[in-house]
Amino acid sequence: MSPEQTSEKTNLFVGVNEPVDWNNLSDLEKKHIPFIDAPETVKMNEPFQVTIEVGRLLAHPNEHKHFIQFVDLYADDTYLARADFTSVKSCPKATFCINLDAPFSELRAYEHCNLHGTWVYRKAVKVVEGA
Repeated sequence: MSPEQTSEKTNLFVGVNEPVDWNNLSDLEKKHIPFIDAPETVKMNEPFQVTIEVGRLLAHPNEHKHFIQFVDLYADDTYLARADFTSVKSCPKATFCINLDAPFSELRAYEHCNLHGTWVYRKAVKVVEGA
């Protein structure tokens, strides 16, 4: 996390937000973490599923004036996919089928809340040569 920790920031639209202390999450953090469900080890060039879910620990509002607009998925700095959401009618959860063609080390999910900015979650991934 950058020196501007989430709990101390006055402008959540500056930079990308991350939890300050994973053992003591604020309600704001619980609502905005874009959790990633994916295997820890995957075979290079073989498809696998990645699910991103916002609000797993505490439901995020889904109202016309306050909702999750999108989630983006990256492998290291390589863009992989995006899911856009509408207020009220869609839930901030998406599953992607992807394959990795290089030895990436991390999956990153970014979500954007129209009132609380962009948030990131990171998950280590090991890409191994296929059989």
